[in-house]
Amino acid sequence: MNKETIFTKTTETKIIQSFKPNVRQYWLTFAILAFSIFLAFRVFGISTIVGLSIVSVSGLIIIYMILSVFTTKYVITNQGILFRKGPFSGKFREMSYCDINNITIKQGSMQKRFKIGSLTIHTGSGGHVIKGIRNPYQIKELMNKEKVSEYERRTLLRKIL
Repeated sequence: MNKETIFTKTTETKIIQSFKPNVRQYWLTFAILAFSIFLAFRVFGISTIVGLSIVSVSGLIIIYMILSVFTTKYVITNQGILFRKGPFSGKFREMSYCDINNITIKQGSMQKRFKIGSLTIHTGSGGHVIKGIRNPYQIKELMNKEKVSEYERRTLLRKIL
């Protein structure tokens, strides 16, 4: 089986691009947690219950954030977008191009410096946010291009049938 092709019951799905979020999106949270760990060592000491609590909670949050970034994956196919978010999600969820109404980009000043951004995919039932991806404008353009291609395929199929 070709690793760039997923076979389904009805048609063949081709993977256009897959990507993961960037850990740089959490720079402020990492800075705050690092400061709290420094504060725990400096002010309270590691031998006190307060210092130990701050260090352990901060450490757990950092580990969870890193795990969630490295276990999140997005896949753009010719039929839709597949996504798996976080360390506790086992299966990919699918969003068809038919369901997508609009895609918007949000990019703060630090995100522009890191060349990352967030995409919000608006559907009829709400929205889905893809945070911390590199080159969000290129990803949005690719999604719109695939959405148009899928629409043209469906229109052509309807005309044939």
